[in-house]
Amino acid sequence: MTAKATNATVTGGAVAPSAVAPSSAGHSDLTPSNLTVSTGAVTQFAHHLDDLAHDIDAWVVRARVVAMLADPAHRHRLEEVSDACARVADHIRADALRARRTADSYDANESWWAGAPGLGATVLAGVAAFLAPSPITVSAFRRRITGISGIIAGAAGIAGAGTTLMAANPATLAVRPVARADCLLPGSFTAAVARIPASESHRPQVRIEKTPTTAFVYIGGTVNGSISGGREPWDMTSNIAAMTGQVSDSERGVRAALSAAGVTNADRIVVVGHSQGGLVAQRLAADPQLRVSDVVLVGSPQAPGSVAPGVHVVALENRNDPIPALGGMAPEGRADVTVSRTPPIPPGEPLAAHHVSVYRDLASEADASHNPALINARREIFGTEGASCQATEWRVDRASRN
Repeated sequence: MTAKATNATVTGGAVAPSAVAPSSAGHSDLTPSNLTVSTGAVTQFAHHLDDLAHDIDAWVVRARVVAMLADPAHRHRLEEVSDACARVADHIRADALRARRTADSYDANESWWAGAPGLGATVLAGVAAFLAPSPITVSAFRRRITGISGIIAGAAGIAGAGTTLMAANPATLAVRPVARADCLLPGSFTAAVARIPASESHRPQVRIEKTPTTAFVYIGGTVNGSISGGREPWDMTSNIAAMTGQVSDSERGVRAALSAAGVTNADRIVVVGHSQGGLVAQRLAADPQLRVSDVVLVGSPQAPGSVAPGVHVVALENRNDPIPALGGMAPEGRADVTVSRTPPIPPGEPLAAHHVSVYRDLASEADASHNPALINARREIFGTEGASCQATEWRVDRASRN
């Protein structure tokens, strides 16, 4: 399978180039005027934005106290970081206000798309994508994210500055194996996705299957939405770090587990990651010191930056899952193959399409496909099917900050 010659999107048996112009088939019918959402849901989202701004304000206060106690050589930089975070909180409050005003201006069945331009419109598109996910709302949100790439890049820079304090004062991680067993390497996407750890508190976040020459690494998704830097590293703090191109605590935990499991740069590595786990997988695949040969992204944004040359990427994306849309329209050549479908969403479960259990169905379709690109991908990734291995499951916790 050549690195970038087989880029394709597989949807319900049809195959099209993975990089298409915004006006090409499959996108032209996604008109913003078709979008409607409950104004109550918009108001509720505005409350969540206010809560987030409040949490950031609390963090800014703590950062400024740290700055007062810091060495004078570092005090100015810490003050700059806290001021940048305060500006982020102000922008979030402004978007919350726009959302409320838009909700007040429109009835539940009227179009609200044109209610706020620029970043405000993207926030509102996000409301629809996360509270009323469908191929239309998710694709529109993805296009909005891409369309304001300059604004997003600026916001990412500010968010990146906000994580500098933690990068300079990293948490001590406790990484321990919690289970060991003999195993056989997987032979299919279905088997690989089934081995991704569940995103549950106090459970392992990483599974490593090791042979003398190969390692399959499975990384779970976000466990909680905290930005407080608590004991759980698979949180929103790590998501922000990964999406802004920085080293997250979840990435540090995975690297520590790899080292403890005896994985070296002589081993061929296949990484399978769900959600945040996919962000970490892409970070590992960009490291030339690791021999990552293949990455399987399961409901994960395709993050900024690129994987190392020669790494093959397969992306599994449900079209009504808004999480992959956070990566925007993927640049040409990022994923070799993208496989997508539209699963049903039970009432009251707007993020059901993001559950790793739902992605097992999409993995089964990828296994059954006769598309040449997927046949080559399966052969490339699972060529060691049935080889004996040693499986270890790892739990990572933040212990303290140095």
